[in-house]
Amino acid sequence: MDSQIRHPPIPSGHPLIGHALDFARSPFDFIDRATSECGDLYLMELPGTDVYVLAHPEYFKQVLVTEVDSFGKTADFQRVFGNGLLSTEGRQWSYQRKILQPLFHRQRIGGYGNQMVAATQRRLDTWTPGKIHDIESEMHHLTLEILFSTLLGRELPPEEGDDLRAASDGLNKWFVPTSWLLPSWVPTPSRREFTNSQGVLRKEIRRLLADHSGSLEDQQSPFSSEPQQDTLLSKLHQASEESDQGTLSKTEIEDQLLTMIFAGYETTASALGFAWYSLATNPEIKHAFHEELDTVLDGDLPTQEDIPDLEITNQIVTETIRMYPPIHTIPRETTRDVEIGEYRIPAGEEVHLSVMAVHRDERYYDDPLSFRPSRWTAEFEDDLPNHAFIPFGGGRRTCIGREFARLEAALVLATIGQQWTLEWAGEETTLTVEPEITTRPKNGLPMQITRRETS
Repeated sequence: MDSQIRHPPIPSGHPLIGHALDFARSPFDFIDRATSECGDLYLMELPGTDVYVLAHPEYFKQVLVTEVDSFGKTADFQRVFGNGLLSTEGRQWSYQRKILQPLFHRQRIGGYGNQMVAATQRRLDTWTPGKIHDIESEMHHLTLEILFSTLLGRELPPEEGDDLRAASDGLNKWFVPTSWLLPSWVPTPSRREFTNSQGVLRKEIRRLLADHSGSLEDQQSPFSSEPQQDTLLSKLHQASEESDQGTLSKTEIEDQLLTMIFAGYETTASALGFAWYSLATNPEIKHAFHEELDTVLDGDLPTQEDIPDLEITNQIVTETIRMYPPIHTIPRETTRDVEIGEYRIPAGEEVHLSVMAVHRDERYYDDPLSFRPSRWTAEFEDDLPNHAFIPFGGGRRTCIGREFARLEAALVLATIGQQWTLEWAGEETTLTVEPEITTRPKNGLPMQITRRETS
């Protein structure tokens, strides 16, 4: 490598502890400051480790596409998800992706639409007009119920599954900033909650697998009805018995279910929560949203066929995941020395692609801190640089469930918005946002719900 290539700049910090205090106090404020001071690539110094932060679409392309083999998954992925789809590499990842891909084909996803709306309606039937809900929590419950109905092929009623819901949410605790900054061997309350949650979730997963095995035995009875359509459980069961391309072990199947349960509901729930906050604090946009629903749906529940006509609704989804990307950073580890721009990053170093920084960069988005769904015209998207908008990642490891998530978000917004209006009930209008695995509001999203009167 060229000896003239320099090491990346380092933002101003504190002696001994580097950037740990500033990041722990306000992670996204630190990222804004660091990017302003240092540009699109800088070194964040933390106790026990350094993190190279990238904040430019061309750097994203290099990591995710053109030099993808120079960047592997970090240890945190395996710690949380074991050998699931999000954490595996190489042939193992390719085999797992091949198993799951049929569940996410476009034609198959379209068949999930009615189930998504039905699960949303079941959740709405529990709402009381005038009550203040934490809409973040409500959206977490709802998207988990949708995941069960669609991918797992079984209903999770709103009044059941509290242990599973709490355990799924608890996986986030490994990435609470005040814990993530510390070496992995340091015990913290958040890490203990993560460990407990992972144990509970695996117990629930084993119960799901046992129930599925029992239902298979029933289907083999001469008195059984026709077997149901493939589900995540059936595809994994099939993979455990295949021999031509290898099999998935019992632990791998558990890891896959843990991955899909978490990734299949958490990110969409995050997007939906921020969408409701953005609508509640932008009354003109909310009014246009409700008008579109009244006009397009004409009193009927939404279906997949309505989605192309719900232009404003789709723009709201897109603008929300721009401004509040559920996955705010994409972590990787260099597998060899690499050159990015004019800088060198050695092998074995942690690299973060700051999705939040690029999604809020005024070089690509006018007035980036304003919620403006109308910016998402076909012309704007054509002019946007590649990898300046990557809420689902990029390259060959683009999120397998991206179309599922977009359909779900649009249908949930339409189903709820047709029947209810949500008013912000927080003490402060400005939202404090924190990074865990996903982007989360610091103090929830309190909303007062009111039933809409439509003609």
